[in-house]
Amino acid sequence: MTAKQRVRIRIESRSGSETTVQKARGELYRKGDHSYIRYEEAPNELGRTVTLIKLETDQIRIIRQGDVQAEQTFVPGEKRAGFYHTPQGRLELETETHELTSEAVHGIGVTRWSYDLYASGTHAGHYRIKLLIQEE
Repeated sequence: MTAKQRVRIRIESRSGSETTVQKARGELYRKGDHSYIRYEEAPNELGRTVTLIKLETDQIRIIRQGDVQAEQTFVPGEKRAGFYHTPQGRLELETETHELTSEAVHGIGVTRWSYDLYASGTHAGHYRIKLLIQEE
């Protein structure tokens, strides 16, 4: 069994002049060369959702499960298909990642990436993400 570590998570998402910040507490664990961060999102009008972030050397994968289901993969220089599914329906997504940098050591630290998001083939915005993971 891989040891789990309690962590504080801060996700800062910027698109144009708009910035949103999400904070949570969760668990970090390692499997091989990968770090996994798992946390429950704050309950909202869409219900309860658990998010898993898989940090690899050259890619990030985000999987959401629960009342909202989603999957997005970020690989620099590549377009990757994903989806966002709520009780109201499913939306096909595509991310084109421009850069991905990480100063995290075994998952603890800062990881940043930027990407263009396409929803059902239409450009939905350019995003810059800053993920900060700290020991609790």
